[in-house]
Amino acid sequence: MDEILHILRFKSRSILMRSTEFNAANVVRTFGSIVVFGGFAIGAYYSSRVATDYLLDTARLGLFLLHRFMAMLLFVFFLSINVGNIIVSYATLYRSSEMEYFLTKPIPHTNLFLIKFLDNFFYSSTAFFLMAMAVLLGYGSHFHMPALFYIRTMFLTLMPFIFLSGCLAAIMLMVVMRFAESLGVRKLVLLLVIVYLGGLSLYFSMTNPVQLQAQVMEHFPHVDQYFGYLDPPVAKFLPNHWVAESLYWTMRGDESHALSYVVLLAGATIAVFVLMLWTAKRLFYASWLSSLNLRKTVEAPGGLLKAWSLTSRSRFEPQSTVLVKKEFWQFFREPSQWIHLTIIAVLIVTFISSVAQINLRQPLPFLQTISYMVVLLFNIFLIASIALRFVFPSISAEGMNFWKILSAPVDRRKLFWLKFTLYLAPILLTSEMLVIFSHHSIRNYPLLVQLASIIMLFASLALTALNLGSGSFFSTYREKDPIRVASSQSATLTFLLCIVYLTATVSCLFVPFNGYFAFILRAVPFDQSTVYFGVMLVCILSASLCAGSLALGLRALRRDF
Repeated sequence: MDEILHILRFKSRSILMRSTEFNAANVVRTFGSIVVFGGFAIGAYYSSRVATDYLLDTARLGLFLLHRFMAMLLFVFFLSINVGNIIVSYATLYRSSEMEYFLTKPIPHTNLFLIKFLDNFFYSSTAFFLMAMAVLLGYGSHFHMPALFYIRTMFLTLMPFIFLSGCLAAIMLMVVMRFAESLGVRKLVLLLVIVYLGGLSLYFSMTNPVQLQAQVMEHFPHVDQYFGYLDPPVAKFLPNHWVAESLYWTMRGDESHALSYVVLLAGATIAVFVLMLWTAKRLFYASWLSSLNLRKTVEAPGGLLKAWSLTSRSRFEPQSTVLVKKEFWQFFREPSQWIHLTIIAVLIVTFISSVAQINLRQPLPFLQTISYMVVLLFNIFLIASIALRFVFPSISAEGMNFWKILSAPVDRRKLFWLKFTLYLAPILLTSEMLVIFSHHSIRNYPLLVQLASIIMLFASLALTALNLGSGSFFSTYREKDPIRVASSQSATLTFLLCIVYLTATVSCLFVPFNGYFAFILRAVPFDQSTVYFGVMLVCILSASLCAGSLALGLRALRRDF
């Protein structure tokens, strides 16, 4: 325990000193975080309040259905935290130079694991915690709940819920890394992806929100009574169900029933935490040794990869050719990069195969507009996530050896534009593929597909430039792992700026498209030029964001290393 307290004390001092260092990046990061996080929290609060008001007062779904829908969202929330902790834990536990240093000291491996686990948990889950707090405030304000309710729910319900997900993520990661050497990391990663997607599909096939709503509405207007017999038996053993049940019985005024689920969640969290420590005692050090095999130097390329060898000749301009090859090997020689790339590729293929089955045709103009905009914005959101994960850390990935490039007769602007082009090409290709497959059901309206294609083109330019420019401005060359760079406070700030961009896109497009669909479906008089004007506003906004981000990135790259 003394070692844990000692290390935690000095880590806290180190973080505090770095965060309070007075320089342009820190000032912008701090001020921008306050503004963007504050705006995002306010938006989450009002969204939660409006959604709760609508579902209970306008749609009159009742308390039971509301909390069952909340349970479904909490299930997705739980998996998101779990996957996020696995990805960041790999960098924190197995790729950290700090861990390598501590392992040479006479400190128990379990203590080291616990320190880095807590570091990782608060590093990767803080944003989730803040978002959950804002949503909880909006939800509770509908029922005029006292301040004690929010404190109790956050620290006795949501915090154990998030912590439980993080503990399960650490256990799964240790097991995967322990057997990665013998079974192969690609097979294990593919198995994890199949398990997650299979679990998500199985859960929603069992809970089926449409069928559940129809069954409850048969009892209208008595929809506030308890319909627990409609729940599938397996769902009652899931932590998201316990959280939803606790909130449901709290709103019904049955505090004793609500407390039973709080106790159940706390007991499960403690049990899984103890299991995690037991697993760490037996597997962590062995799994860390197994992870060393993932860092082996790549042998000289042969076959199809021979063309990417740094020693092979090329017919193109030598300096650009070498820089392109450097980018290729810099990306694929980092195991976390291609592992994450594999996961992203599987998710994209799954999303494309799923969204291609969605029928965007709706009988009402408003529903048609909502359907069209949701698919379009989800496509942009997916592109933003990919850009944040791979483009934002690309400058920082150069590492401490970046001075060799900067001191060589290499134009820094060429390096910057080369990175922008190399990352923009696959992102742009992916975005246009998403448009083709997601708009399959409305292919008889070529104008809608063409406008979506134009919007995605400019969105790809803006988001790629934003992440490259921000990544250059907030570059951290001392951080070796790109996953931690993509999970930093600066990356979170950049991602929230992407959300602001999405919000502005919705503001420009919703009204024009709603009028256009009213014209198509109801023959309501409409000036089609307003649609072009809305799309033009999005293109101007995207071009401005792209130009400003690229200028920021080029300026930041001129700083002393």
